[in-house]
Amino acid sequence: MPATPPASCDTWRALRLGVPLITALVVGPFWLRPDRNAAPTPAFEPIDLGGLPEIRARDGLLSATFIAAPLRVTIGGASFMGAAFNGAYAGPVLRAHPGDLVHLHLLNHMPDIINLHFHGMRITPDGRGDNMHIAVKPGASFDYLFRIPASHPPGLFWYHDHAPEAAEPHVMAGLSGAFLVEGFRDQFKTLNTTEQKLLVLKDWTSPRCADPVLKTAFHCHALSINGQAQWTTSLAPGQRQLWRLSSQSANLIIHLSAPGLHVRIIGRDGVAATSGTASPTIDILPASRIDALVWADNPGAITLAATHVPTGTGKNFTTTRPLGSITVQGAPARQPAAEPIYPQAPDLRHRPVDARRTIIFAENAAATRFTVNGKIFDAKRIDLRVPLGTTEEWTIRNDTNDFHEFHIHQLGFQVTAINGAPQPFTGYVDDVTVPEQGSVTVLIPFTDPLMVGHFMFHCHVLKHEDRGMMANIEVYWPGLLHICAVPPS
Repeated sequence: MPATPPASCDTWRALRLGVPLITALVVGPFWLRPDRNAAPTPAFEPIDLGGLPEIRARDGLLSATFIAAPLRVTIGGASFMGAAFNGAYAGPVLRAHPGDLVHLHLLNHMPDIINLHFHGMRITPDGRGDNMHIAVKPGASFDYLFRIPASHPPGLFWYHDHAPEAAEPHVMAGLSGAFLVEGFRDQFKTLNTTEQKLLVLKDWTSPRCADPVLKTAFHCHALSINGQAQWTTSLAPGQRQLWRLSSQSANLIIHLSAPGLHVRIIGRDGVAATSGTASPTIDILPASRIDALVWADNPGAITLAATHVPTGTGKNFTTTRPLGSITVQGAPARQPAAEPIYPQAPDLRHRPVDARRTIIFAENAAATRFTVNGKIFDAKRIDLRVPLGTTEEWTIRNDTNDFHEFHIHQLGFQVTAINGAPQPFTGYVDDVTVPEQGSVTVLIPFTDPLMVGHFMFHCHVLKHEDRGMMANIEVYWPGLLHICAVPPS
């Protein structure tokens, strides 16, 4: 790579910055405002948000002021110093439809630099969109402004701070929330009468927690659903409910168990599955989302618990922590038990592969330095360049005995093999575990023009990302000169 970008980069930067600027000045006032001639705003799906505040789009515009600030959080009688947007630890729930315009005025009352990442959403990575080069300093503000494409998949996504080298402490403190793009249930015509519930899962961990309850009963690990240590719900025998689960953990897989509750997974990472998967538990990766049909056959009480979580001391010590209770009562529901009709999506294995790459996750013996293909993240370096319109096969290799999780911004991908074993096609995801001393193979469609620009892929164990396990990728229009070493600011 040349020490100084070649002169041709000046031309490219002028095109990259000038053309969008001129376009914004000429057509921006028309493109950015809601379409007054469009059909009335579709209704919002009824969903139980568990007491979380919500911000809805109106007349095609989702507009809000987001104030990020420290917050004293109390969960299950224990308290710790966290942070939140608008004073809501489990986050305000954003709700919009495909085609809506989003305007978020972010005010930073934190002592550190922050920004926003719209995890899993298919929006522009440049300008005032999902731009990871934005750095909002303490006391400063920034206006995010982008349109959700009309073709955007309806589903459950989330937003969180993605500040360089500080994503783990900021997300763990609470700087995140759910983003619902409406219409997920409508993809399943047999689910129109199914009740929906949102479950936002968060955890906070500190080796030096000061609160005695947090230290002894919870082993310095506060785990919650919708900001509550004990979440409650009810359903009738046989009643199908659609649970929308969002893991907003910085580092941990959350294992949920509820003996007596049937679970059928019908969507992952904001995308409807092409077939359902019965599961005795709900195991959800950090940053991942799961849509699951749940039901119980018989009246009674069911405990929803997290496993692999130290709780209590002495004789009361256990690794299973109750997180909620489900009361099954009332007249049996008269709902069809037939398997839903699942929407179908293209199996990417039927497309030609334009390029194959190997991505290696590695770390040093002290677990203080984490790399992608031998390099620590550098925001000024482009690690990969991909022409728009191609489909690539990536083999992500984990050369460690540590847990790593692959995530790429702006798009979903299809998992085709784990440790070389072929996997059935059940839909697209944006997060996947990379087995220790193993590999996962994925097909990535770089086909949406909205992804043109610079964005990231990384390990979504955020302590690993913060310590270097992240890389920059650039998707460019074929035929345009694109050899600059430094992303335009």
